[in-house]
Amino acid sequence: MVRGDRFHFRRVLYSIFLFFVRLFFRIMFRMEIKGEECVPRDESVVIVANHTSYIDPVVIGVASPQGLNYMAKKELFENILFRRLITLFKAFPLNRGAIDRRSLNMAFEILARKEPLLIFPAGTRNDRDDIILPAKAGIGMIIYKSKARVVPALIKGANNVLPRHAKFIHFRKLKVCFGKPLDLEKFFHMPERRETYELIAQEVTSNLKSLMQSSH
Repeated sequence: MVRGDRFHFRRVLYSIFLFFVRLFFRIMFRMEIKGEECVPRDESVVIVANHTSYIDPVVIGVASPQGLNYMAKKELFENILFRRLITLFKAFPLNRGAIDRRSLNMAFEILARKEPLLIFPAGTRNDRDDIILPAKAGIGMIIYKSKARVVPALIKGANNVLPRHAKFIHFRKLKVCFGKPLDLEKFFHMPERRETYELIAQEVTSNLKSLMQSSH
């Protein structure tokens, strides 16, 4: 089987898998997905989302029209079984205590292959899904250097499905809203420095807040 055929075969398998997983989520969590047509295909895409629960990557993965890669804090890889699970879902470790060159290079490689990358721009969880925490400058750097398209995504209800410190999943309603790709072209003509990264991060935060307001 040639490379192009394998790629097509994987896409077909993923579509079938996604259909059944979505069906499960729609039945058990009454999951609602809006704006999935806003996610570009076959180009570098960074999906930026709010983060209220450990289940968020799975929720966005189910809602997204294509398979995602995502950064996860390295502590989650310490448990062997959990490491195997999240690696299966194409997670890779991030050291949040310092500049992690290896993780950044992996992110750039993923985007160079025109695969979608999920990032939680606040860098930490927030127990409330009615508040958007400020995005870190690091997300601005990744966007600036990759020149990737950026799609905001809002997750609602995940903190009720799997709250902090919860041992079991609760079957509560889930909703995911994707917004239109952000217009960041003006920032790409600015000098490459931290101030530019911070401006991009602020734009990401602003658009996530707007998406939250419009989703009510």
